[in-house]
Amino acid sequence: MQLIPAIKMKRSLLGVLGFGIGYPITILRALMVLGRLKPKLVFATGGYVAGTAGVAAALRGIPLFLQEQNSIPGLASKLLNRLAQNTFLGFPQAAEHLKNKSGLEFTGNPIRDEIGTLTRAEGCRELGISQSNTNVLIIGGSQGAQSINAAMESLLSIYFKGRTDLFLIWQSGSRDEERLASACRNAGVNALVHPFFQKMDAVYSAADIAVCRGGAITLAELSKSAVPMIIIPYRFATANHQEANALYYENLGAGMMIRDDEQLPLNLAEALTRILESKDLREKYSQASRQTFSSNANEMITNKIMELLRKR
Repeated sequence: MQLIPAIKMKRSLLGVLGFGIGYPITILRALMVLGRLKPKLVFATGGYVAGTAGVAAALRGIPLFLQEQNSIPGLASKLLNRLAQNTFLGFPQAAEHLKNKSGLEFTGNPIRDEIGTLTRAEGCRELGISQSNTNVLIIGGSQGAQSINAAMESLLSIYFKGRTDLFLIWQSGSRDEERLASACRNAGVNALVHPFFQKMDAVYSAADIAVCRGGAITLAELSKSAVPMIIIPYRFATANHQEANALYYENLGAGMMIRDDEQLPLNLAEALTRILESKDLREKYSQASRQTFSSNANEMITNKIMELLRKR
């Protein structure tokens, strides 16, 4: 394994100056690493970390493939798209923000093959929970989401208390795990609270609805698993791309979006009521969610890579 340093440009005068001084050094380091490794191609997934290796690949004449996960590309992806031979899009509207239209291809986002393969019963057995409840998944990413955790916690005693038909599967993040587990116990709410779930295939399969952020991969995995979504985009995401991601799924009927603001607890309670009290609505969202998933992203991207490698 070879590590290549990367620098993120901070939006301040000192940040820009530091980036201008440090970035050429990281490019030189990347050029040296690629010179030693002599790869047949470089595959980048956007973000400032990928920018260094992507630029170095272009300078060395190594074919560059870019996979843009989000509906609104960041600065690094916009730059790398100009240098890339092919750009694979997780959302079709990302094409509107990219200058190099040659080699653009909407594939959807590639995700792990095992996601969406278990039945609901198998998922529940893997987690050791009952199949008879309606399972509500709360997932704010691998570290949890503080505002979602706080909003759900505020609803425990006024919405979930006494609801023996509901079960919470809560990925809390390590910071909030102990407090939220205690809050569930005190409110008499049935819940499985973990800082992070390793068996996400089981978690998604067991879930009847999900309260989630608007990260591209999370949405793709929930979509493949046909889980109806209540999407709460992270409002400080670059270019507000999580909201754009969420609106794409909402417009296709895979769930509903609510904003992360001071009205979040009230709006979340209303969204939960609407979706939990209507099995028909959950089924409608579930079917639309499954149809939204692009099932052949892995295959399409792999075929393009192999096609290029066979020519070299």
